[in-house]
Amino acid sequence: MRMHQFFKIKKITVFALLMAFVASSTFAQESNLYRIQSLFLYNFTKHVKWENESSVFTIGIYGNPIAFAEIKANLENKIVWGKNINIIQINTPGEVKNCQIAYMPRSNKKKIVDLMSASDFNNTLVVTEEDMMEDGAAISFFFEQSSMKFKISKDKIEKCGLKVSSSLLSIGVPV
Repeated sequence: MRMHQFFKIKKITVFALLMAFVASSTFAQESNLYRIQSLFLYNFTKHVKWENESSVFTIGIYGNPIAFAEIKANLENKIVWGKNINIIQINTPGEVKNCQIAYMPRSNKKKIVDLMSASDFNNTLVVTEEDMMEDGAAISFFFEQSSMKFKISKDKIEKCGLKVSSSLLSIGVPV
């Protein structure tokens, strides 16, 4: 009986360690994904022109704490258009108007669609992780053959009062 209990406890321990490894591996993969996306976001800042006269350049992240932490760690001390980059967490539609970029990583799609429909994206570039171009995103990340790419809509970018460089349009997939 004791031997049976020992093996049962050992199985539970091995299972718990395996689950912890899978969870940490998933976290690391997700963190790496957001690190790559933060580089894309930074490069987008160099190829889009905003009209507002804000003293800082604000990138708002909606919903995902891992994306928020990774993007903040990678971009917060950078400068674009002569302005310091500030990373904020977006919780309500009203906070979007304070952002030059609103980034909406994969999460509950319905919440993202609700936020996008309730927000004013004048002078705000909306970037999503899933293909949400029909829901209002101007740029959406996607994977093709294990490579990260992005779809881009010149019309949606210009509708928000922004100007986009032809070089950015040439490397994205036009929609």
